[in-house]
Amino acid sequence: MNIILASQSPRRLELLQNAGLSVLVRPSHIDESPLPGESATAMTLRLCQEKAKACVLAASEKGLVIAADTLVEVDGQALGQPEDLQQAKAMIRLLSGKEHHVHTAVCVSDGEITKVKMETTSVQFRDVSESEIETYVQHNDIIDKAGAYAIQGGASSFIIGIQGKLDNVIGLPVATTLELIEQVKQSKIVQANMATCGV
Repeated sequence: MNIILASQSPRRLELLQNAGLSVLVRPSHIDESPLPGESATAMTLRLCQEKAKACVLAASEKGLVIAADTLVEVDGQALGQPEDLQQAKAMIRLLSGKEHHVHTAVCVSDGEITKVKMETTSVQFRDVSESEIETYVQHNDIIDKAGAYAIQGGASSFIIGIQGKLDNVIGLPVATTLELIEQVKQSKIVQANMATCGV
């Protein structure tokens, strides 16, 4: 069965490949604007499911679609991907000296059966100076990263504590993803057995 990644993130692809999966990349493009009054966790869960649905409908191949969405939450505010370097600087300033939460929701779907789960990791930033922020945004690829940072990149020196799964912050909790894949497969087996029995 094909495994289809509904994302162009090289980090998510690498994590899945390192887990031994052969993956087809078929990015899905949806409107990621927040809904009025929507919390960061609700938004993350909604977007991953919308990404999966869009990919299922658009993909020419049949298979299991994996979609994910990552948001950084600090002081009750959701931080997605920055639109430009100025917004990226503002995000790092907001994170400086604070603990924040990284939410990644994963959706696995074959179009009939869908399983979803979200993981949250807490990350503590030290105080980051203006000169450090300026240097960071000039020398790191941050536009496609929630909260304007990659934990495995130049921002690693800003981090003084982490509670939870590291790969969740990178953008895909692999163990959770494998668990969801297995759940969908088992549900398919049950569905097939029920059909065979005429239930």
